[in-house]
Amino acid sequence: MNLITIISHDLGRYLGCYGVEGVRSPNIDALAAESLTIDNAFCVAPQCSPSRAAMWTGRYPHANGVVGLCHGDFRNDLYKDEIHLAQILKQNGYTTWLHGDQHETREPARLGFDHIDNPFFADPTADGFVQKMQSYDGKQPFFAEICFFEPHRNFPKSEDIKLLPEGTSPLPGYLPDLPVLREDFAAFEASIATLDRAVGQIFDAVKQAGVWEDTIVIFTADHGIPFPRAKMTLYDAGLEVPLIVRIPGGKSGERSPATFSNIDFTPSILDLLGIPHPGGESLHGVPRADVLKGNDRQGRAEVYGEKTFHTYYDPMRCVRSCGWKLIANFERAPAQETSTDFHNNAHGYPETALALGNTGYHPPFELYHLEADPHEDNNLAEDPACAERLRELKQRLHQWMLQTEDPLLDGPIPSAAYRARLADLKDE
Repeated sequence: MNLITIISHDLGRYLGCYGVEGVRSPNIDALAAESLTIDNAFCVAPQCSPSRAAMWTGRYPHANGVVGLCHGDFRNDLYKDEIHLAQILKQNGYTTWLHGDQHETREPARLGFDHIDNPFFADPTADGFVQKMQSYDGKQPFFAEICFFEPHRNFPKSEDIKLLPEGTSPLPGYLPDLPVLREDFAAFEASIATLDRAVGQIFDAVKQAGVWEDTIVIFTADHGIPFPRAKMTLYDAGLEVPLIVRIPGGKSGERSPATFSNIDFTPSILDLLGIPHPGGESLHGVPRADVLKGNDRQGRAEVYGEKTFHTYYDPMRCVRSCGWKLIANFERAPAQETSTDFHNNAHGYPETALALGNTGYHPPFELYHLEADPHEDNNLAEDPACAERLRELKQRLHQWMLQTEDPLLDGPIPSAAYRARLADLKDE
């Protein structure tokens, strides 16, 4: 089987096939109509680089080196011995293609791709794949990692995609109804429409090449939507992702309630293809081909998440289990992280923080009963009635940190930028 994985920036589950009314995602929705749609898929980190690095290596960000963003002066990168899915597939007879701007390393040439075409936006990314597909000779199975920037802020869109009237796109229940957010959601939705059209071009090219029925297609995203209380947080809105899996001859138009973590993505793909992973015991992810096939409707009992760096050092870890969530905040940092680029990456964040009264600092622990409180508004960490649940989840989280050798257990984690500057200082 050929394999195509499409990953979008900052999309969360803001799609028609996940119940969002009014969003223009007909091509992705059509894929869901002939695929297995997993309703409870989560990433392990609510930021681009750490989530993707974990997804493609099967190892948590604190273990694979990508504890923050890779680009620019953030300087994070995969450790030299980390193994990307493309490297494994290449070693097993696949021709490997990268289309679009990956975000898991500073050196894409090290990932194991035979062909790299890295435009930034959706239209040229799709065009590059279409051209590659037209020249595909079928002598080897192919793996294509296709990365779309959309709908990352500042919500780029194709010129002919029109904005819908403000108020058409629904605001999630965890956000206040503010004009600045309605304006942003209109732009967000138009960027999704641009993404969706490019996705349709990908599908058309595969069908025209005559290999649609020989190709596994997976659509996902790196983390939740780029709005307050979502991206950059360990709330469910920051960790939730779509996971649409089309396996020729497999489940079609079905939904699964299984819980899936993207730390399991690479071992699950290899399990599906019958290829062993060379990582051995160092791998954190677990092979779950039966979840991707729709045969296992339970999936994981627990999901773990982490953030260490984004715009600044703000280490936190979480465990999600049995309808409960525990978040441990390790520093006294602002409850609402914002970017220094307010007009681009943090538009509406101050207004939202004021409207929600979210202007203080993280509490040490946050405990939420997700079934009764899906928006994670009511922190029960200080509730005596929940003391036993708090103790149990603290133990689980601490044990996970021990098992995965989280460096946070030994003290603050130095940033890659700090290490680089220290090296530069010593050179002087």
